Amino acid sequence: MRNQHGIKLFLVLMISVAYIFSFSHFGTLAYGAIVKNHDFFAEGTKIGSLSVAGKTANEALQLTDEELTKWLNETTITLKYKENNEQLDLRYFTFDLTETVQKAKNGQSNPVSVQFNSLDETLYSLSSRLNKEDIALEELEAEIMRAAQLLEIGSYQIRIEDYLLDGQSNEPQVISEFQLDSAFVENELDLFIGKTIELKATSQFSLLDYVKDEIGTVSALTLSKISTSIYEVILPTNFEMIERHISSELPEYAALGFEAKVDPELNYDLIFANGNEWSYFIEFEKVDDVFITYLKGPTLLNRYILLQEDEESFKPKTILQFNSELSPTESRVKVAGKDGQFIKIYREHRDENGAVLKKELISEDFYPPIHQIEITGLIVSTGDSTVTPGTENAEADGDPESQTGESTSIDENGEQAPPSDRDHLDSPKNDENSLWGKENEIPK
Repeated sequence: MRNQHGIKLFLVLMISVAYIFSFSHFGTLAYGAIVKNHDFFAEGTKIGSLSVAGKTANEALQLTDEELTKWLNETTITLKYKENNEQLDLRYFTFDLTETVQKAKNGQSNPVSVQFNSLDETLYSLSSRLNKEDIALEELEAEIMRAAQLLEIGSYQIRIEDYLLDGQSNEPQVISEFQLDSAFVENELDLFIGKTIELKATSQFSLLDYVKDEIGTVSALTLSKISTSIYEVILPTNFEMIERHISSELPEYAALGFEAKVDPELNYDLIFANGNEWSYFIEFEKVDDVFITYLKGPTLLNRYILLQEDEESFKPKTILQFNSELSPTESRVKVAGKDGQFIKIYREHRDENGAVLKKELISEDFYPPIHQIEITGLIVSTGDSTVTPGTENAEADGDPESQTGESTSIDENGEQAPPSDRDHLDSPKNDENSLWGKENEIPK
């Protein structure tokens, strides 16, 4: 009996020790598991793009707050509509990091809780004609929020055109056109009829490169007419001019301020850039012998007005060349004079309501005057008589213009111009013999 009582007591003690040991050991493990599940985030847990695996809620909140500060300082979000763009003020985003951490699910990517409060104002600043009814607003807001919910640092650009309910908004239309009068249309221009030049988005265009690749050999005159036509149609846009040339004399087919000369031998090219995010197209057509150039593409939001300012003209001088083969009262016009011209072309940017946004100088074109050259008979006074001298080396059947005895120039006031103003091409050659005079020369 006593042995049975001892055995029972031993068993009770063993069970009690085992219970206490198990409770302390497995209880600690169970408690640790429970605490870990509630206070530490599991592997694969993210808030935005930030991993918070193995972090407590307080640690995750602190890390997320630091990541948000970096995101606000280094991130830009820009909304674009046609050629306008508006950068969002990130202060209009309202973040709730506490709620984000509290609702974060273990082992998952959790978006940051955020709201944006000024979309209406931003859309109006892009265009007063943008209506929320015309936009897939929920999709646009979701795209804006996505950049903030992930807290990924970068530059985000969102085009409003991608969210317009009217899909026809970017259909090509005629933006501008130019007509080259039939008097200046030549057969070589037919090489361009039916051709379409694509001005790709955010790219440069070179006329010489295009002609080399697509057309072949073309005369400089035809290239200049094509270049002038293209220049005319792109000026009332926001395209940026990079290279342009003009002639020494304004050609008849071009208006003052709107010539664009192209010459492969002189390496004269027409180069410009389309900075828009969509393509434009240049097309050529011939109607009743009139050569028409079109610029087609999506309509521009702003208006671009060309202004012609500071136009001036410069009177030519008259250069007199004396020739003994002509009678004293006889004169001939060797080169007809032509006024010089100067003009400035400005491009004024106006918004859709007509307000001036900026004014840029496009060009300053100057064409020097062409001085008139007249040949007249030579009259020499000696005492009370007038003598008309001959020229020893003159040939009877020679060109009178090559037998010049003396030349001078007369300015626009009818006065004789100083020698420094005389055309060097028409002045007597200053060679070694001129120092001693000429044989049989009549004293002056």
